[in-house]
Amino acid sequence: MVTPISATHRSRWIHVLGAIVVVFVVALVYWPVRHAQFVWDDIIDFQRVASLRHGNEWQHLLLNKFNDWVVYFRPLGVALFAAEVHAFGATPGPMHLVSLLIHLIDTLLVGVLAMQLGTMRSPQSRHLYTFALPMLLYGLHPLLVEPVVWIGCQFDLLATLFMLLGWIGSLRIQHPVLRALGVSSCFFLAACAKESAIAFLPILLVLNWFSLKEPKGKSIAAQLCQLLKRHAATYLAVLLTGIAYLAFRHLALGRLIPNAGGAMLPLWARLQESSFIYLHYWRMFLWPTLHMGPIHPADIDQFLKINIGSLLRDTLAFGIVATGIALTIHRKYMGALILCVTLALFPVLHIIAANFDINLYHERYALTALAIACAWLPLVLSELPTPASMQRILPPMAYISLTIWLVLAVMNIRVTIPLWSTQVNLWQWALQENPDSVDAKDELIAGYLDAGDDADAWRLINDLIASNTPCLNCFLNAATLSLREHNPERADFFLQRIRDMPELHDNSSSTRLYLADIGAVQLMEGKYDVAERVERLAASQEKLDPTPQLFLAEALVFQGKVDEAIQVENAAVPLMELDKQGQRRRWFAHFIKRHHDRPEESYRILTEH
Repeated sequence: MVTPISATHRSRWIHVLGAIVVVFVVALVYWPVRHAQFVWDDIIDFQRVASLRHGNEWQHLLLNKFNDWVVYFRPLGVALFAAEVHAFGATPGPMHLVSLLIHLIDTLLVGVLAMQLGTMRSPQSRHLYTFALPMLLYGLHPLLVEPVVWIGCQFDLLATLFMLLGWIGSLRIQHPVLRALGVSSCFFLAACAKESAIAFLPILLVLNWFSLKEPKGKSIAAQLCQLLKRHAATYLAVLLTGIAYLAFRHLALGRLIPNAGGAMLPLWARLQESSFIYLHYWRMFLWPTLHMGPIHPADIDQFLKINIGSLLRDTLAFGIVATGIALTIHRKYMGALILCVTLALFPVLHIIAANFDINLYHERYALTALAIACAWLPLVLSELPTPASMQRILPPMAYISLTIWLVLAVMNIRVTIPLWSTQVNLWQWALQENPDSVDAKDELIAGYLDAGDDADAWRLINDLIASNTPCLNCFLNAATLSLREHNPERADFFLQRIRDMPELHDNSSSTRLYLADIGAVQLMEGKYDVAERVERLAASQEKLDPTPQLFLAEALVFQGKVDEAIQVENAAVPLMELDKQGQRRRWFAHFIKRHHDRPEESYRILTEH
């Protein structure tokens, strides 16, 4: 006879073994990520600018100005980036494994939250599928390839991790004071990882609403009073923590909410835009393989028109939300799933800071919403009515359907990981999905430059010139490529095209690169004193960017200021990518020696570099 204690012990080990198996499977599927490179913003953050890897300079970026951001406050994520760079030397492989590790932890926490929610239905309800099913669906959902494979999404992974921990703590910790401290601490850490943590408290209210014992004849108001009384300490602690976070954020940024970035749409048009985005996220949950990629541009003018299609879309979106609220009030688990997903998506529906992003939606923005949806799913399935005639065939059908879904999900992930693994692959994919996207062409040109594929870079640049398409960064890269080919006249042609673009002076990194290229043109044209002045101006804007300092050192050598040139060079080289420092040191020593021995040949050496 099996005693209750031994049965509980065996059940616990079964859950542990199940968790190990699921985590192992997810890790195995994503294991190729260890070979992925830096893409998108990672190239600037971890390679080109030494802000995170040079001494203690990273400390100044914890509160603001990381990656030239002026509206984001994410000190926890920046601190993690700095720790990784110092530990791994800006090598992408280990940093990708850190992202995978956080994803595995998130996957485990989704299962723990699902099991904890399951105990609300029955304290003895600890079936393996309640734990393993949400982990499998979340860990292997194709929607999450972007946040797992792009290092820059560690903000999202961290925020989801701490929100899951906070929600689990609110359901498991019995002592009111300890619960309040634990939950509020998790909320603060989530908020310091990403602003989307604003959804933490309303989702917490929904979870606690379902944790109340089944009311008998109590009104909604009486139930709310019971809820507030039971969790008063936790809610007060979270609110005070939120106020402290907002004060901290305002002190760092000087603002709480980012600017809208352009003319705001009318309220009715913004509601149409929100409905459009909201339904797209639901589509991504249910059919994630369609129209994936790094960018999702859309014409917002469509929301200024009212037609049958837009009315149906708005009606469907509002109907889903209303259904979620109504079912939640009556404690139906489907309502909890719908409402929690809606609350998790609220920060990215363009209701706050409308028009802030020309891309209306991103896969990474759905990370937390997908986590909470998977956690609620076993309870939703448990309350679905099952006809007696279907009770025998439903279980095998469910297992077959799950197996097919998992196989397709694994295939999709394995196909998509290589697309996110290099800058060229990523933006070739994006351009294939969005042939008219200037952003995709811009990033692809930069990818070609880094890969040494000058011919394909020029092909895209010439297409932009032929179509008279304005693109600031495209022409900056064209100028840089021209300088690399020792063609100052062509470089000057591109620099003159962007000279009067307003956005040139709105972005400090673009301004800095523009000035560095202007100085390089003057250097190649033999105007060494002008080149020196321009490069000093560029270097003064960001002391951790080596490019203008390297040009400055060369200009100083041509003017006979060798000692100062060596000093500038020695300060700039440690800011370069590690694998390029030795080559630069050897070349510069040869350059100085050749200039000293045969000054007339030093320019030839410069053009050969």
